[in-house]
Amino acid sequence: MKKTLVLLMIAAMTFASLAGCGKEVSKSDKSSDKVSVSKEAQDSHVNIALFTYIEGMDPATDWCGWNLTRCGVGETLVTVNENMEIEPLLADSYEQVDDTTYSFHIRKGVKFSNGTELTPEIVKASIERSIENNSRGQDLKIDSIKVDGENVIFTTKEPFSAFVYNMTEPMTVIVDTTADTSNYDTKPICTGPYYVKEYVSEEKIELEANENYWDKVAEIKSITALNIDSDTKTDAILAGDIDLAQGPAATTLSNVEGNDDVDIVKVTGTRENDFWLNCKEDSPLGDVNLRLALSYAIDRDVVAKVAGNGYSSPLTTAFPETVGYDSDKVKGQNYDVDKAKECLENAGYKDSDSDGYVDKNGENLELKISLSSSSNSAVSETLQDMWEKIGVKTEIEMLEDTSTIRKNGDFDILADSGWQTVNAGDGQKYLANRWKTDSTDNYGKYTSEKFEAVLEKLDKAFDKDERIAAFVEAQQVLADESPCIWLYANDNITLVNSKKIGNVTVFPIDYYLVTNEWTLEN
Repeated sequence: MKKTLVLLMIAAMTFASLAGCGKEVSKSDKSSDKVSVSKEAQDSHVNIALFTYIEGMDPATDWCGWNLTRCGVGETLVTVNENMEIEPLLADSYEQVDDTTYSFHIRKGVKFSNGTELTPEIVKASIERSIENNSRGQDLKIDSIKVDGENVIFTTKEPFSAFVYNMTEPMTVIVDTTADTSNYDTKPICTGPYYVKEYVSEEKIELEANENYWDKVAEIKSITALNIDSDTKTDAILAGDIDLAQGPAATTLSNVEGNDDVDIVKVTGTRENDFWLNCKEDSPLGDVNLRLALSYAIDRDVVAKVAGNGYSSPLTTAFPETVGYDSDKVKGQNYDVDKAKECLENAGYKDSDSDGYVDKNGENLELKISLSSSSNSAVSETLQDMWEKIGVKTEIEMLEDTSTIRKNGDFDILADSGWQTVNAGDGQKYLANRWKTDSTDNYGKYTSEKFEAVLEKLDKAFDKDERIAAFVEAQQVLADESPCIWLYANDNITLVNSKKIGNVTVFPIDYYLVTNEWTLEN
């Protein structure tokens, strides 16, 4: 049956549980030192630090599109707002013709920063360019793209209910393909409220307000986005070197708590942190009972405090609640030492020689926790202590780089962090990338017919309630089979010089930041 959807009504399709995921602001009592600059410069320019600094600006290359959306330079056909709802952007409406066909109406009156008018033909060429050049292009499952008057028609290779959500992926940022695209890695031409005036590799991105912007022209006329490490962002804003810092290290935030000049703007993010478990049959952790024992033995409230310094939330499922997939309906492993010991017994382990550690067939169980030098070792040490309480002996292995053992599956427990669960405004891709049997990102070599069946169900789940139910089912399968140990979700934190910048929105998805709604407060 023909389905017609208008983007202005898309909120009806999204997840009602997100209604309360707005920002939270806290303040502090210390004064910040400021660099002496002219009044004219103060009135027209701000310095910021991005969540992370990605090399390059061309959305058709790797993850560079995330720079464009963070900087307010690039725009997609549809976007995700601060409540995780799909909203219109360069398309003002769309029609789902059938299970494999979508028609997007391109907004009239849009110009690129160079003055070129946006047309359906340019939209088609831009997305084809990204599909051809970006390694994630095939994730869109597009079979063909056609122009029909003011509309761009997309046909997918198979039913793919996440298609519209995937069109929010920054890889699909629309660029002017009628211009010379050979220098787009440093100066892409896009439609956002800002354009790239200068790009200095590994150092900074100079942004200028786009006077051709189709919506309200930005009040802040220029921005410098600097490459600053998360550990030093708090010091930088206190020193007056920057006016806004996205993603400062949580361990540094005590320095600004109570500072009246710095707002800590935060919302629970969509990234989750977990530890991989090696699920191969020849691994001790190939036994689901042992995996569950380790999971039940963890007090995640303690782990979240250790990891986030008060700026993270405990997590027992694959998705933070912010995403909106009814994670509260999923029964994960809450802290239960007795249940952990029961699972150990079910796996055949007991302390037969009373040395404090469990053994099996005369051999002690010894597991290795592998992590890179840049990982949070405090979390590993906390887990090590918790597992010792149930008689599981672990060793922490600190490596310069974990990529080799990750690729080869040569580990017992692998510390990992910061997985973005909604790379494309939707979690289906995250599920498939991490735990589908044939995925190259399935480092723990997990395989499950139940899980694969749910993924197939998701592809055809166009109805909102049916789709959410499938996400709940997928999370429950993962919770029951525990290929990973989910630990905590970080807050998305942005420090704002409240004397300089106003009206800053923090999004659960961290590839959004700069908007044309920012105001100058001086």
